[in-house]
Amino acid sequence: MKNILEAFSILFVLLLSVYAGICVMTASADTVAAKEYKADVIAEIENSNFAPEVVAACKAQAEAAGYTLEVTGAVYDENNSIQTAEVVLTYSYRLPMFGIEQSRTTRGIAR
Repeated sequence: MKNILEAFSILFVLLLSVYAGICVMTASADTVAAKEYKADVIAEIENSNFAPEVVAACKAQAEAAGYTLEVTGAVYDENNSIQTAEVVLTYSYRLPMFGIEQSRTTRGIAR
């Protein structure tokens, strides 16, 4: 009887550890996906030469994907010839097993 109790205790701890690992890996994958999405948005904005229609489409697409996207444009040059845009992507970071749910941001610059 003692061996059965020990075996089930070890199995329970093992399953709990596997579930915790899966939760952490899922949160990490969500973070990587958000950062890749931000890089894709930056590339799309740069390739369109900062077209307002493309920026609006990227914002709508991010909203549909569950992200919040902010694009702040800036022109820095005395001839107004060099443009940049700060891209801020807000995503949610969840670890349900540990009760963690946060809103995180990742930033980048389109040149």
